[in-house]
Amino acid sequence: MLYLLGVNLPDAKAVPTALTHIYGIGPHTAASVCHKLGIHPRCRLADLPEAKITQLSALLNTLTIDAELLRETRNKITVMVQSGRYRGARHKASLPVNGQRTHTNRMTAKKLNGRWMAARQYSSARTACAPARTPQPPYALAASRAISLLSIFRRIL
Repeated sequence: MLYLLGVNLPDAKAVPTALTHIYGIGPHTAASVCHKLGIHPRCRLADLPEAKITQLSALLNTLTIDAELLRETRNKITVMVQSGRYRGARHKASLPVNGQRTHTNRMTAKKLNGRWMAARQYSSARTACAPARTPQPPYALAASRAISLLSIFRRIL
């Protein structure tokens, strides 16, 4: 594993494929980076000489990737929400933003945007194995319903 710009890249994979493990670098960007540096697309990351790895690191430092890209994206979304734009309202509501249909896929968008986890009242997104509140046993719920029904009937009579 090669540690480059805060990301562990797999040695056994080809350079363009390994570069796609960095957030913000897709297949097209990885191929263009390899073309600029003169790296063959099938060359493995382990086979690169140290000089090429240094050049690769220098070239990747000029790109907006990883934490910088994530920060920029979050800032743009925050500006959209604060300025009251339609897209900002859609982001805030955790709904599809780019004109997708909402009749059938709104729940998927809510799950992916993290709002679903808050609605389920889990303690955190990472440890979504136990609810934050302890669920009441079924007989306790039935008893509370029976008491409320009795109070309703007493008011009527």
